[in-house]
Amino acid sequence: MIDFNSLLPILGSVAGGSIGAGVLSGPIKSLDDWWYYQFGKDTELKRNEAQLLNKSKIEAYKKDIFDEVKKIPNENIKEPQLDIIGPALEASKYYIDTPELRKMFSKLVASSMDSRKEEVTRSVFVDFVKQMSPFDAKLLSIVSKKGNIIPIANIQRKLPDNNGVLTFKSDILTMEILTDISERNMASSAIVNLSRMRLIDTSYSEWLTAFDYDESFSKTPEYTQCEQQIALSKNVYRMRLDSKVETSPKDLENMKRLANSTVTIGKGRLNLTTLGTEFTKICI
Repeated sequence: MIDFNSLLPILGSVAGGSIGAGVLSGPIKSLDDWWYYQFGKDTELKRNEAQLLNKSKIEAYKKDIFDEVKKIPNENIKEPQLDIIGPALEASKYYIDTPELRKMFSKLVASSMDSRKEEVTRSVFVDFVKQMSPFDAKLLSIVSKKGNIIPIANIQRKLPDNNGVLTFKSDILTMEILTDISERNMASSAIVNLSRMRLIDTSYSEWLTAFDYDESFSKTPEYTQCEQQIALSKNVYRMRLDSKVETSPKDLENMKRLANSTVTIGKGRLNLTTLGTEFTKICI
């Protein structure tokens, strides 16, 4: 929907003069009248509905902030930090439709008024929230609730004769941590994004020695998908051997390696960084 009021500053600058005198209000009003004439009351109704819906979301956001402020003891309430509250409120208006991120902004704004968190709350946290998706925030919350460190794995195809491994899926989480398939598909990119912000850290040279990786990760859909891919490779290899299609010895050998590969699990761990721990204490 076009907001014709937004055209006024643009047209004013084009005209090279001030719009305050109302020189262009007549033409713009006529254009708006024609728009209404062509598209009728339905457009106006939708505009009003959108305004009311937006107003309700803003009120919900305001309530979220005040609910967080109420949790602060009276003796710890202070004037909000301008380098936090200014950028946070400015940025948050673009995330008013996303409850998960709106909650994070609410906590961040409230933390700027809490003297106990003065040394922990950072202005960069505003940028972190802006760069997150709702699932990024959910994953960060899961990690913090699991004790700041969780097992992760790479699902790999191990080639025969020690010819190396091929990564099938990277940064896989256990089913205990994440069951939803659509969310599991987003997990790897979320881990990359959170790692980029240095809120989490991953390693495959370190792992949890007391955790049974084979037992847990063999139950994941990613492990099953890798098994299915190997089964497909076996069928393709057999079909090529039985067919009369000419295949170079090198290509045939590569197909054989893929057909005889096995699923293996690359052990790793994921944990919150010091910065990530501070961020979750403020925003999660």
